[in-house]
Amino acid sequence: MRCVVENEITEWLDERSIPRDPYHRGSSHKYYLQFYAPSDHPKTDAFVRQYYERITPDSETLVHVTDWAAYEKSDMITVLGIRSSRGEDRMLIDAPGHILPAPEEEIGVSLFGLLTSFGWSSYLYSATSDTTLLNWEGEIFDFWTNFQQDFDEMKLMLEQFNLAQTSNGEQGVVSNGEQRGWFASLWTSFRRRG
Repeated sequence: MRCVVENEITEWLDERSIPRDPYHRGSSHKYYLQFYAPSDHPKTDAFVRQYYERITPDSETLVHVTDWAAYEKSDMITVLGIRSSRGEDRMLIDAPGHILPAPEEEIGVSLFGLLTSFGWSSYLYSATSDTTLLNWEGEIFDFWTNFQQDFDEMKLMLEQFNLAQTSNGEQGVVSNGEQRGWFASLWTSFRRRG
């Protein structure tokens, strides 16, 4: 694992033509799902492990932590412990990205699972499968992909983990740049109010 700063996150995403923030900067992904996150840490851990195995196998990934406003000191100690075990001594705010080569997927499972359980917001980007998974404060996941196979696999995972789609989550093909879902609707109404 290598921790990276904001401009390195942008470079990594740009080199792979991955939208950094599909809600606010538009997305060219063909498929989108929004669903409720697993209800506890063991289920979250199992879900993220399956995501790595079934959606992003053998892929370098980037875990980008975007918000940890309401954190407990013990949560930060855990995340900093994972980082320091890989030789990282900078604070999370200084280097919020985590690039993980494929052989280190268990670190990705641990990190993304913990971030979700702590109620922090984060993205999990895949270098080769062109997928993005957004964890919004441990309550909602958004999933974007360009591949029907990955979309179908995610729907299967939702069934297997008994995870419900949100009432506003669009399923299936989305038009270019029109991401829907409760967060996108909220953002749009906020922007209209100026």
